[in-house]
Amino acid sequence: MRLLLALTFVFNTFASVSYLELQDVKQALFKTFEVLKDNPTDTLKINKPIPGLSETYWWDIDMVHASYVKVELDGIIEHNLYLMGGFVRLADMTPEGLLVTGCHEMGHGIGGTPHKDSGSSTEGQSDYFATARCLPIALNFLTSKTAYVAKEVYTKLCEKQGSYEIGECERMMFALESDISYFKTLGDLVSFDIFSTHIQLSLNTSPSYYPESQCRLDTMINGILGLERPECWFPGGEENGKYRE
Repeated sequence: MRLLLALTFVFNTFASVSYLELQDVKQALFKTFEVLKDNPTDTLKINKPIPGLSETYWWDIDMVHASYVKVELDGIIEHNLYLMGGFVRLADMTPEGLLVTGCHEMGHGIGGTPHKDSGSSTEGQSDYFATARCLPIALNFLTSKTAYVAKEVYTKLCEKQGSYEIGECERMMFALESDISYFKTLGDLVSFDIFSTHIQLSLNTSPSYYPESQCRLDTMINGILGLERPECWFPGGEENGKYRE
């Protein structure tokens, strides 16, 4: 996944996710998948062990990477998510933030249309699925919840929606901070306080296409707020920056 952090009077800093917290995140994702999957025979694997290698192989890898791989055999679809150690252990990663990434990767398999030419849900759609459908369920299964101070911007945004209690909505907004921090490591500065101004006129279904990072954050915010997919990647979608005038 691919952020200018706005100055605020409240700063939250967090250590990386531990191995035990990773196990909790995985269990929350497994349970969420069972709720959301359309095909009862579909299965989910996370960091599937490789025969002959250590059980902690994927945790031990320092690569900063998460991915999705679909395997189909005899009509049974196996959805494989990989959350590699280098990504999980990033500074400012939280269990909530890791759930967002896990939900995004899951979305490539069950996130729906639009799809890439390669068959998986597009990056924008996976971002939208992550917060519109997956994260609210997954948080209910998560036990390793992070203590944090809600920023004023979380509350202002959450007051504009009616699907969740304010505290629940604020925790989902807080979960996006891990993405913001990760995007920053890529040199992309994004914020809750600004929004993409790009307007996508035609749908890009190239397997290698990623919306710009601010657009991706906007998409995840929209998912939490019950808004449609934004026009910065989805042609004819929600006007950019709604509720952030």
